[in-house]
Amino acid sequence: MTPLVSFTRRYGLRYLPWYAGGTLMIAATNWLSVTIPLVLADGIDALGSGPAGEARVLHAAALIALMGAVVIVVRTLSRLLFFTPGRLVESEVQRDLFTAVLAQQPRFLSAFPVGDLMSRLSSDVQHVRLLYGFTALSIVNTVVAVGLAGAQMVRISPLLALVTAAPLLLAFVVMMRWVGVFLTLTRTIQERTALLSELALAGFQGIATIHAFGGAPAIVRRFEIHNDELSRLSIRRANLRVAIGPLLGFAASVNVFLLLWLGGARAIEGTLTVGQIVAFTALVGFLSGPLRGMSFILSLFKQSQAAIERLDAVLLAKPHRPDLPRPLPAPSRPPVIELRDLSFRWPGAERDTLSGIDVTVRAGGVLGVFGATGSGKTTLLRCVLRLEDPPPGTVFADGVDVRAIDLDAWRRTVVLVPQRAFLFSEPLADNVLLGKVDPARLDELLDTTQLTADLAALPHGAHSLVGEAGLNLSGGQRQRTALARGLARDAKVLVLDDVLSAVDHATERALIAALRNRADRPTTVIVANRISALRHADVIVVLDHGRMIARGTHDELVERPGVYRQACIRQSETDPDEDVP
Repeated sequence: MTPLVSFTRRYGLRYLPWYAGGTLMIAATNWLSVTIPLVLADGIDALGSGPAGEARVLHAAALIALMGAVVIVVRTLSRLLFFTPGRLVESEVQRDLFTAVLAQQPRFLSAFPVGDLMSRLSSDVQHVRLLYGFTALSIVNTVVAVGLAGAQMVRISPLLALVTAAPLLLAFVVMMRWVGVFLTLTRTIQERTALLSELALAGFQGIATIHAFGGAPAIVRRFEIHNDELSRLSIRRANLRVAIGPLLGFAASVNVFLLLWLGGARAIEGTLTVGQIVAFTALVGFLSGPLRGMSFILSLFKQSQAAIERLDAVLLAKPHRPDLPRPLPAPSRPPVIELRDLSFRWPGAERDTLSGIDVTVRAGGVLGVFGATGSGKTTLLRCVLRLEDPPPGTVFADGVDVRAIDLDAWRRTVVLVPQRAFLFSEPLADNVLLGKVDPARLDELLDTTQLTADLAALPHGAHSLVGEAGLNLSGGQRQRTALARGLARDAKVLVLDDVLSAVDHATERALIAALRNRADRPTTVIVANRISALRHADVIVVLDHGRMIARGTHDELVERPGVYRQACIRQSETDPDEDVP
């Protein structure tokens, strides 16, 4: 089954009654349109026939006016009946795409740059709307118009109908020869457009860094290279369209020549009337419109085919869900977290990123994770969070393998506060609450995260706009805003990824105390490079190149020679405010 057929079965078949009604309206429109020339021919032939002829002329004129008015009505109905399903399909596809993206694991989404996803969610979805709306209407209209007009032409003169059909068929065959080339170009252009969107988005997001380091010329040059390539491909496609587009128009002009040459001779002989020649000419002119637009319709059809293939790459991708089809419920209270010989290797890597991690943290307890850059701290967190599925039998919550727990429920149970949290260009309060928390808790959350004292420096307090990605806040304020957001949720497991690195020591101590004194304290995992942020943890693991080289409490680890003790000494020597032995 081709992607187009499969996609149509999923989204288009339910609108068959709409299309059936639209087809009836199109048939009525075209029947009236091809009948009007015959009424016109009868009126022309009646000219000069005396009083009886005048009556026929008046009757023909009145009938043409009435039929023209009816054409307006049925043509409008045909548009409504075809365009509405296109809009509805567009809405359904957008909803399903959004749902599919949310259901996927981060590893899948990393294969699609943001610009590429935006291109699929916008440009490709628009092509789907055109396919099930304008393109479907145009194809049906062309088929019906050719059938009805051809029947009337055969009725007038089979010979003329055969002669005038030959140039049209020849032009159509030549045009179809280039459709495959057009489709290949269209796919390439869509891919290049997605890449260009990604470059533009990255440039906008990093505009401050680009200006600070004088990188604008290099960024612009790279953008121009890809933009020039996209322009070259677009011009090539436009040239192809320009080359094949006039073929059917030229064929229609040849038809007029053949009609005057052959039909005129038969009119002189008396085998055809002048009215019939006029009617035949009108029918040829009527056909030239739909046929001339066939190159554009075919290009839209091929673009829509390419768009459907790109959309299906997201829509049909099955999320990696080892918890299905019988997921277990998530913990309803802070769980005991156990890592049992946890090892993990990224696809394509030559060695394990994590190897043999064994540690248990009690319910409501705190697990500290310490290690140098590249030691595997982030990978460990991703396994606990199930942003990456750990191997079976390695990560447990209350004795249950987290792979068996309902992923959606686990995500609602666990809250991650990342080191580089994204803040929306909204008021600080909205960034904390995100519309899901009782606003009455805002003051409590701001007090807990030591943000209350900072509000005086903001023009509108908690309702001040933080700017794009929190641009108007300091690094410490951004981290504490993200921490307040995490604490606002009813988390059973709280994961803090070095969220205290940008705050001073006094603020850090106050935050640690606030976290420890919470009545509803969740099981917490803290990653930190500052020893002072880990000293109150129930158990600390020290990682080095993915291996756990030490495990214990702060007091136990500082007594042992090793990386942790050396870090304590170094930090106390370089930072007098560091509160460590």
